[in-house]
Amino acid sequence: MNNSLAANTPWKRAFSMPMALLCCAGLGMPTLARAQALGGLESESGWLWTLLIAAFVLIVTVASAVLPYSAIRQWRGAWRVAAAAPLVVLLLWLAVIIVSRVLTTDSHALWPLEIFAWAMLNMIYMVSIMTIKRMFAKADEDNSSPD
Repeated sequence: MNNSLAANTPWKRAFSMPMALLCCAGLGMPTLARAQALGGLESESGWLWTLLIAAFVLIVTVASAVLPYSAIRQWRGAWRVAAAAPLVVLLLWLAVIIVSRVLTTDSHALWPLEIFAWAMLNMIYMVSIMTIKRMFAKADEDNSSPD
């Protein structure tokens, strides 16, 4: 029996080190919070929190963009179009952000949050599409097998 979760896949190898680093960084946060509460690290901890949040947002956004990309490579037909839709939306939204930032520098001040919101919505969309695709594949499998 092939246990895909236990397999040493490229996906698992690619994300094991960043996840381990994030977990280790998370273990040090109570110490930093305690030091800040005692009056130390007031100026040093601000940049660390910003860096950790930015790293988390970047990792989640890249991971979210990898989902439709890998689905486009594996799926055929209408499923491929459904997988490409979030990337098209992202490209269009990035174009809107870039054009509006060029025209007015104070527009889209929270553009990283907008991209992160796309990542979260993309995750929901891709999980839904993968579930629906699996339901159709299972129904086709049940219909084609002789009873």
